[in-house]
Amino acid sequence: MPPDPLPPLLARLDRRADRLRARSLRLSRARLAVVLIGLGLAASGVVPVSDWWVGIATLLAFLALVRVHDRVERARTQLATWRALKARHLSRRDLDWEALPLVPAPAPPDHPYASDLDLCGPRSLLHLVDAAGTAGASRRLRDWLLDLDFGGAPERQARVRALVPRERLRDRLALLAHTASGSVDRRWDDATVRGWIAAPPPDRSLRVWLVVLGALAVLTPALFALALSGGPSLWGYSLVAYILLYLSMYGRVAEVFDRTYDLERGLREAAPLLTFLEREAPRLPDALAPVLAPLTGADAPSARLRRLRRLASAAAVTRNDIGRIVLNLLLPYDLLLTLALERVRGELAARLPAWLDALYETEALAVLAGTHALRPEATAFPDLLTASASADAAAPLLEAHDLRHPLLPLTGAVGNEVALEAGGVIVVTGSNMSGKSTFLRAIGVATVLAWAGGPVWARSLALAPLRPFTSMRIGDVLQEGLSTFYAEVRRLRRVLDGVDASAPAPALVLIDEMLRGTNNRERLAGAQGVTRALAGANATSLVATHDLALADLEHEDRRVRNAHFRERAEGDRLAFDYALREGPCPTTNALVIMARAGLPVEEPAEAG
Repeated sequence: MPPDPLPPLLARLDRRADRLRARSLRLSRARLAVVLIGLGLAASGVVPVSDWWVGIATLLAFLALVRVHDRVERARTQLATWRALKARHLSRRDLDWEALPLVPAPAPPDHPYASDLDLCGPRSLLHLVDAAGTAGASRRLRDWLLDLDFGGAPERQARVRALVPRERLRDRLALLAHTASGSVDRRWDDATVRGWIAAPPPDRSLRVWLVVLGALAVLTPALFALALSGGPSLWGYSLVAYILLYLSMYGRVAEVFDRTYDLERGLREAAPLLTFLEREAPRLPDALAPVLAPLTGADAPSARLRRLRRLASAAAVTRNDIGRIVLNLLLPYDLLLTLALERVRGELAARLPAWLDALYETEALAVLAGTHALRPEATAFPDLLTASASADAAAPLLEAHDLRHPLLPLTGAVGNEVALEAGGVIVVTGSNMSGKSTFLRAIGVATVLAWAGGPVWARSLALAPLRPFTSMRIGDVLQEGLSTFYAEVRRLRRVLDGVDASAPAPALVLIDEMLRGTNNRERLAGAQGVTRALAGANATSLVATHDLALADLEHEDRRVRNAHFRERAEGDRLAFDYALREGPCPTTNALVIMARAGLPVEEPAEAG
């Protein structure tokens, strides 16, 4: 295995941060020295106070140092952000959950598989892989995992593959995104920007007001000139009329100005992201061209955003009350800017959603590409079988080699081989803690990641379109007054509804410890009934159970087969190899575990 490049990189970044910190301190001292020297020269009389050039030279030197110092401080901020992102990547690889504070929202309560597969919430798949710096990209990644798109997945996977070797681009995009948010512990959100775009336009009568006030603004200096040449002094009347009319509509103009400041501030944060992708678009692979198309050509954001910045700078003049009064006495300055800003708003309203969509799509793709770098030696891009390729009844719907669960440490995870056939049911038996539930989840997570377009934790994986349905982690639904047992019954009913023959793709059914909330006789009868219903259905299914009697179904239906995990006793402890084997489990360990925990049961003479 090649040496890990991350710790040396973090050490280099720390050394660079130390150099920048030292330079910043030197610049701070230089600024203070310039001020003190200037004051000292003026106070000592060495240079006469009347020599204006001394003050100008001091001011220019001070401003130059301020500018350089600002650049150094921005570099320090960016370096600190980059260092934090690289350290967080190391935490993701090492599954250091405490160092990953951006905890995703819980799964939707009625989702068919998200909660059982640990896709959302703390210590989940999204918690591990979601390194997005924008809330929009994070939402898009979540949508890809929770709403599988079989038609779009191959194209998305091609785009993710194209970004895997572009580590520098991914790093830069992540750095700009978290710089926009202001912290690696936050994501930039476009709520303010979209709110400005969706705001109602100003009253159309403002154009009429512009004509009237513009005429008065021209008339007043003309009448003043006439009065100076000996004519009647009428300019005061036109000026008063101008002021009164302006004040009557000022409130509507001020509201537009406030919205403009909000928009410009929000876009100032996102502009580096948009312009960066605009510059990079011509150099990226053709697979990404459709995604980045809105950021290129005549509708590219750089020119439009420059125009907005110029107008915002012009509007900033009016933040000074004296300047605002003077400007608006000469001409309807606020009104002119309001109408100009409204034209820009109309242009941005038509283009900004497409820009943001391209940004979020690209960043979400980059996040999936980055998951490959977490464990490149143990991940692969799956073969996504088309409908025609998967129509062969003899071909497995899913075939995996060295399949692992991504939420387990790489050194402790054991890879397994599995092939799932259409209409087939694998009954997975085994002792407590032997790996049954983890194995089922590994299959489910790999399926979801594959059809989201990302890499999977396996040496290879080929799979057809599969719609996951799970019943694995059932709890009381207190809000609805449901017991655990009845909640599971409803969940199993939903699973069976999902294997409808008319569905566009087979279901992937994962069931763990079915009907554990009732007595042994009824539990076995119910589990046998559900398993029989799954055999031959529009699905491929895995049922994990402790009921060894359920393994007998293999003898009555060839579509049901058995597999198991086992353990062995090593002194006072049980050892598990987590390797899947054919056939029903020949061992149990419940009594061994209870006896060794001190419960009043008799340990079997031969355990394992």
